[in-house]
Amino acid sequence: MAIRALIFDRDGVLTYFALAEAAAFFRPLLPISIWEMAQEWQAFGEARGFPTSVDDERRFFAAFWEKERARHSLSPAQHEALLAFDYTQFVRPFADAEAALRQARQAGYRTGVLSNFSLASLDASLHAAGLAESVDAACAATVIGASKPQPAAYDRIAAMLMVEPHECLFFDDEPICVAGAQAAGMYACLVDRRRQDSDVAAGVIHSLEMVPAVIERLAG
Repeated sequence: MAIRALIFDRDGVLTYFALAEAAAFFRPLLPISIWEMAQEWQAFGEARGFPTSVDDERRFFAAFWEKERARHSLSPAQHEALLAFDYTQFVRPFADAEAALRQARQAGYRTGVLSNFSLASLDASLHAAGLAESVDAACAATVIGASKPQPAAYDRIAAMLMVEPHECLFFDDEPICVAGAQAAGMYACLVDRRRQDSDVAAGVIHSLEMVPAVIERLAG
């Protein structure tokens, strides 16, 4: 079995969202919690349709903040601050993410990111996290029109990496997405950062530092 590409989910595997910092940003701008705002954002996206391009994403945010301005009677200054909001400033890489991607590239593997992200700016978020230079291809569900665990999502990232699904090793923090990758013909491993150790034989790791051990087991 020859692995030619390593594919990673973004949230929970490569990056996390700095919620406390984001909450502090929104606190003087909105009279609701960040969780309530997220619910309103989700409902807005489901009604309008989530953006499928970066240009559409700009329009999406502008329309959402206008809706929030009217709904919560925000001041012009609050509205202006929301219009300037850039979520990527709160995307943080896990400590092991950059090294895992860089070492994969150095070992000759193609590297990809496949995310059920509902915005179009996946590339920008990877740049903000300092990971983009080590990623060959990135797919956000809203852009490609397919989400995990749909087979089309895995097929798309494999095609972008110019490999076959059976030549891919996929890492995700959601069991259903791991199962979807396996159903699509990929080798797949669950990343569970809550664990204190890994069970490579069972296909579960607690850190991306264990990626070489997973590859070694598959090669054996």
